[in-house]
Amino acid sequence: MNVLRIPRALARLLVLLLALLSSLLLFGCAEKAVAPPPPPVVAAPVPLPPQSFAKPVLYYATSRSVLDPGGDARSAKYGGLRSRETSYGEVRASASGGVADGTDKYTIALSLDRVTKTTRSRFLSEIQRAAARTPQRELLLFIHGYGNGFEDAARTATRIGVGIGFQGATALYSWPSLGSPAGYLNDRNNAYWAVQYLKEFLRDVTSAEWIGRVSVVVHSMGNEVFIRAYSELADECARAGNSAQLAKIRAIVLAAPDVDKEIFLDQHAEKLASLGARVVLYASRSDVALAASALVQGGDYERLGKNVLCVPGLHVTDVSEIKTDFFGHSWISDSRAVLTDLRCSITEGCDRYANRALREALCPAESRFYLPGAEVRDKHTSGAFYWRLVPQGNGGGQPPTASSMGGMLNGVGLKLPW
Repeated sequence: MNVLRIPRALARLLVLLLALLSSLLLFGCAEKAVAPPPPPVVAAPVPLPPQSFAKPVLYYATSRSVLDPGGDARSAKYGGLRSRETSYGEVRASASGGVADGTDKYTIALSLDRVTKTTRSRFLSEIQRAAARTPQRELLLFIHGYGNGFEDAARTATRIGVGIGFQGATALYSWPSLGSPAGYLNDRNNAYWAVQYLKEFLRDVTSAEWIGRVSVVVHSMGNEVFIRAYSELADECARAGNSAQLAKIRAIVLAAPDVDKEIFLDQHAEKLASLGARVVLYASRSDVALAASALVQGGDYERLGKNVLCVPGLHVTDVSEIKTDFFGHSWISDSRAVLTDLRCSITEGCDRYANRALREALCPAESRFYLPGAEVRDKHTSGAFYWRLVPQGNGGGQPPTASSMGGMLNGVGLKLPW
């Protein structure tokens, strides 16, 4: 039998060619196997039209009980009891007035036209679209205090948004308050209960991709809910290596905090002062409601918002001269001077100390508190000074949406509400 004989040199050449071809094929497969897929293209949300201050829209989340849960979602109502399911939606309102009258009192007529219940996903979508109206994709969150029904809280949140001319998304977190002066102890229990629900809500809004900057304004007993939720969330984010998420909260305003002063100093102050947010503390010697709160709890437990306490890292502001109601407690949405200062306090890069209504004062030694881990940027947060907010008798402290700001608002293309 004849066998085809291949020259040895040619055989070696064929083996080399086959090996080279195999290497090329394997290399090509490997490249295809490890090449990452292109990232999905996620379109930025389409911004909503500019906020109308005559017809403002407020977004809300609440852990209150739903009244008539089988009713029309376009006329949602909420009570003062607890719900284990967070509800979401929006409030449409009508506002008028706000013209300066020579006093510090900021007066507008406000009505809630419609309260609509929606889904969590729809809520997150809408606040991101509303935030997209501003370059930094801003969200303003208000948390109410004791004795506030849902509608009372919604009115206060809306007044603040309108009063400072906020163009991003204005939102309310409403915890279950009975809305009655007789419900103080009930409200305090519910404030502790609501911490977990507020924590989950803060996690939602700070992890929302298209929310860039969050400002939180908290009033009275709402501070009990927020301070605990924020503190716990900071610990959880640090353990998970995700502190950048919480860093979206850039401004925190603690207004008339109905919180035990010693508990705050011992357990929360250092953490709040070291997380990078601008923290403004408003306190008043004239606050009758906080004096009553201390009495209810035995008389020996001073409330954080009752007297000036100089804490390093915090912007401490005395509002004792602000008088908008008998109890000296509800000035957060009723004082022109407060609203003007509040606007600057939550605005990135705004120098609130350029405001002529703020007067520097040396902090007495007995009112100073030392915090080793606080972030002290300058003398404003050194703990050696505090600032008195003085109302302007000529109405000079009016908020940006009042008539004196017409030129500025028209200059940036906004529609004046009045």
